[in-house]
Amino acid sequence: MTGPVLVHEAPRPAPLEVDPLAEILLDRGLLSEENLALALSIQPGTGARLSDLLIAHSWATEAEVADAAARHWGLGYADLAKDVPDPAAFDAAFLPVYLEHRIVPWRKIGKLVAYATARPDMAADALKALAPSHGMAFIAVAPQGQIDQALLTLGGPQLADRAALRTPTQQSVRSLDVHRRVGIGLFACAAILAWAAPVTMMGVLAAVLLSFSLATTTTRLAAMIYSGRSPPVYSAPDDTVKLSEHRPLPKISILIPLYDEARMIPGLIKAMTAIEYPLERLDVKLLLEDDDTATRAAVVDLPPWMSVLVVPDGQPRTKPRAMNVALDFCDGDIIGIFDAEDRPDPDQLARVATLLTNAPPEIACVQCQLSWFNARENWLTRCFQIEYGIWFDVLLRGWQWLGLPVPLGGTSVYFRRRVLQDIGGWDAHNVTEDADLGMRLVRRGYRTAVITSTTREEANTKALPWIRQRSRWLKGFIMTWLCHMRAPVQLWREMGPVGFLGLNVLFLGGAITYLAMPLFWIALFMTAFTGQPLFGGALPEGAGLVLGSTLALGQVVMVVCAGMAMHRRGALDLMWYVPLLLLYWTLGAAAAWKAMIEIATAPFYWDKTQHGVTRMNGPES
Repeated sequence: MTGPVLVHEAPRPAPLEVDPLAEILLDRGLLSEENLALALSIQPGTGARLSDLLIAHSWATEAEVADAAARHWGLGYADLAKDVPDPAAFDAAFLPVYLEHRIVPWRKIGKLVAYATARPDMAADALKALAPSHGMAFIAVAPQGQIDQALLTLGGPQLADRAALRTPTQQSVRSLDVHRRVGIGLFACAAILAWAAPVTMMGVLAAVLLSFSLATTTTRLAAMIYSGRSPPVYSAPDDTVKLSEHRPLPKISILIPLYDEARMIPGLIKAMTAIEYPLERLDVKLLLEDDDTATRAAVVDLPPWMSVLVVPDGQPRTKPRAMNVALDFCDGDIIGIFDAEDRPDPDQLARVATLLTNAPPEIACVQCQLSWFNARENWLTRCFQIEYGIWFDVLLRGWQWLGLPVPLGGTSVYFRRRVLQDIGGWDAHNVTEDADLGMRLVRRGYRTAVITSTTREEANTKALPWIRQRSRWLKGFIMTWLCHMRAPVQLWREMGPVGFLGLNVLFLGGAITYLAMPLFWIALFMTAFTGQPLFGGALPEGAGLVLGSTLALGQVVMVVCAGMAMHRRGALDLMWYVPLLLLYWTLGAAAAWKAMIEIATAPFYWDKTQHGVTRMNGPES
């Protein structure tokens, strides 16, 4: 039987003309009357707590506010940086409770447990949930940043496992071992058949290529046609919209995973500072790995609305695992993702917040457009820009109207936090966790809105880094396809025929197109030098012409899409580089075959893209 729970919560101080917390800070000379007046004038429009306002605008430090809160509530103040929590007080079984209430056990003396929290007004609920873990309880107040880091330190192994396994097993690629081995076996059989009966195998491959070429080209043609329509309007019923006008702005948490990015920190801070969103409603978290000492040393003098989370060591060492760890430490109603080199439009967060506030609940995600600030550095970056233009300015627009599932980008994508937690966060083992998450949202009945707000990134400037990056994408696409298609009947029921078709065209069709590209070029050159029909005698009479015509139509559609995209982006000078897309896409074949090898040998290996290598630093369309 446990003893009584002692909480210093009885009678609250009588209301004063000045907020009690502010009065304490004023008496101590830590807050000026001018800054207090300014904070009080801002507060009604944002709905933020006064303490959040003071900290976000550097009118008081987090430690000063916590100390003042401790005095106001008649509690002790704990500096966890100097007086670190006792590991003996930590009970791993209660980790979910610690995370939910953002409270950490600090000291344990017999059955007495002292807890540290930044929100003493919410301590009673936390202690009720923790009652079985102690006899009596005592509350101290500490800065939230110190509490979060203490939880990361004390619960490191448990948090690492929680992040790695957050996505349910049957929805994660980590449980694909049998399916992956079967796929490798079938691929090996196909290779043996190609050696033993090349003509027969050529015919089979040509038939498969024809099927997916027809499906892909038809889908892209339809998307191109529909892309000219106005963007869909995502709005809730009128009464909900009117109510939203009186709601405070939602708080937005931005996650920025970093590894070996020390040189990117100054530009990153500058880009985040340029965002036009109330600072007191902004929560930017830099996610660092424990062994990344260089980046940790570079992260100094951050604005108070930016903080660092050091991710506990664990496997797999991936971006989605780091974000899964951070998800439990976010304060925002909306969760957004950026990369180290990102430069978002200043009004992007405001547009996302407005959309998600007014949209119906099934709109759970917002994807912004991506572009490159070094698009005109060389021929490769120009082709990369054309490719992104085709996707974001043409195909994705039509994709929405056709009701096809949207594969999310890994950055400038925003989620309702409740939905993200409900569906199991990101798959820590999937190297294209973004595209997979887009499919899982659709399977749960949610939709994604795509808006024209743009984030500029750094494009790869050399062929080998481009191949490594694209191979990771293609490996993830194939693994994602295997993951979702292991129960095709259930997938059909959850996504419907249109969604089922879209998933297969996007992931499997895209991979097959790249993998079969060497076959196409070999057949084309053989036809050119021998005068024999395309694929020789491997196909029935006339079938080679049909396949060749289909492949050619696919190229025409993509060229037209490129022209439309560059016109919409006001970059007609890049049209001169459209013919180079044939060479550019051939690089994708090398990436695809590298991806196939890694699926067999290192399915969860994350081939990281290096940033900060461009010679161009100014934003460019």
